[in-house]
Formats: sequence, structure tokens, C-alpha cells
Amino acid sequence: MIDVDRLMILREVARHGSKAAAARSLRLSEPTIAHHLAALERGAGVALTTRAGRVTKLTPAGQALVEHADAIATSLESAERTLHHHADLQVGRLHIASFQSYCASQLAAPLAQFARDYPGIEVGLIEAETVDSLALLNAGEADLVIGFADDATPVPEHQPVTPLARDEYLLVLPTSHALARGKAASFTDLAGERWISGCARCQNHLVALANDAGFTPEIAFLTEDYVTVLKLVAEHLGVAILPRMAIEASPQVAGTVTVRTKPRSHRDVFLALPPQPAPAALTFAGLLAPASGRGKGA
Repeated sequence: MIDVDRLMILREVARHGSKAAAARSLRLSEPTIAHHLAALERGAGVALTTRAGRVTKLTPAGQALVEHADAIATSLESAERTLHHHADLQVGRLHIASFQSYCASQLAAPLAQFARDYPGIEVGLIEAETVDSLALLNAGEADLVIGFADDATPVPEHQPVTPLARDEYLLVLPTSHALARGKAASFTDLAGERWISGCARCQNHLVALANDAGFTPEIAFLTEDYVTVLKLVAEHLGVAILPRMAIEASPQVAGTVTVRTKPRSHRDVFLALPPQPAPAALTFAGLLAPASGRGKGA
């Protein structure tokens, strides 16, 4: 069996070109280096080095062995990183910032899985609008952000993100509405309606869609509570447009129906991490992202 420590010494001699330089690099004496190389050669049964003046060169057998040494060194470095990664997941904190409807519809299961796998990590959840969550990430107050972007509010160009899901916007209408019987409705047919809207980003999206259809929406009620939106629609006080995640996270309200927009409208849900994410953030991200790697844009 080849001694790994002696193999790494041979590798250092190959890198530095002499036993003396390898000794300085490894903080060993030159006689110690010579002793280990001699022992390695005895075990191999073939010469591994040769002298050319003050330079120590490798024989063909030594060069072949160093190729294996490089692979072993890479594997050992990977093993060390793995051990450090697991050590970092024993204790610590993970701050997650996400928007309301994702928290309500998607986040509970991965949070529970993470808590089971890494009970020593204390997880904090901040429910915030995407722009505020990204500000927390840039300030170092959040370790991981789940946000969304749409045509009205794209992802900042400088922010690398990983796409998580495409969430469709649906029209919410009273069941008695003339357009409620179809599978989809055009915004142009809703020009005379009163609207129920929510946060500033939701209003921006609604206004952008209405403007594309040639009208300015009359926003009669503002509320960020999705159940309130549904109940106002059920009472014929207006119509609304909500993301599917928000509708699925809300209890069913009698007297409402959802139909698709024509053309379809959606938002892109994404994951954002800092330039040097903590192991806990990377591990939690692995429970969310459908594909590996970090993309740009959403």
C-alpha cells in the first residue's frame, strides 16, 4: 500500500523541482524529505526521481505516480470541504426572507425538512416584499431570499438569481359575472370594471395589463389580504387579479370563480443568494431549486 503522506511529498518535489524547496514548502528538513522519498521508492520497486545538478527530476514512473497524487490531493481537498460543510451545519442561524403567498403555499414543507435534518440551525423567517428582501440580502441581514419578478417589476440587473417556478396570474370574478363561464377572459372586456388591488407591485402589474388593453383601471378597494379580496369579489364589489399561489393558499370563498387572462400573465419566482452563501443557505436552497446552478434573470 502506497503511503499517502509520502506520495504528497513526491508531489511537492515535482512542483518545486528540488528536495530543498519541497522541504521549505512542507516545513520539514531536507533529510526528512530524502528519507521519505527513499522509502517510497523502495516500496514502489522502481526509481521515482533523478538528480540533474541541483534539480530533482521525476522519472517516467515518478511522473505517472504524481498524476495519481494530483487526483488524490483533489479528492482529499473535496473531503475536507465536505467535513467543514457538515461542521458548519451543526449550529448557527439561517435568515430567510420571502413574500407572503410563497410563505403560505410553498415554504412550510422545506422548512420542516430542514429542521429535521439540521436541528442545530436556528431558522428565522422574514415575510417581506421582494424589493425589501433583496435590500436585506445586500445588507447581510438575510442569508437567502425568495422573491418574484414580472413585466412591471423585473429583477435588478446586478442580482444573480435561480428560477424556482412560474406562477400564473388569474382573474377573480363573481360567479354571476358574464365572463365567469369561460376558461379565459381578455382584459379589454374588463375595461368598465371596478378593481380590488393590493400592494404597490400588484397595482403596477394591474395597471400595466390594463394599459396594454387600452384603459386605466378604476381601483375601488386596496387590501393586501387575499381572503378579503375574495370576499369583496364575492359581494360583487369589484373584480381582481391574483397569483395562483395566493389563491391556493387562501380558503375557498363561495361566490367567486377564477379564469385565465388572455393573453396569459405570470410572475417568475426566484431564489437569490449572496456572493458567498453560508453552507446552511446553500443546503436550504437545494431543497427549493428544481435545477442546479445559479442563473441570471428570472
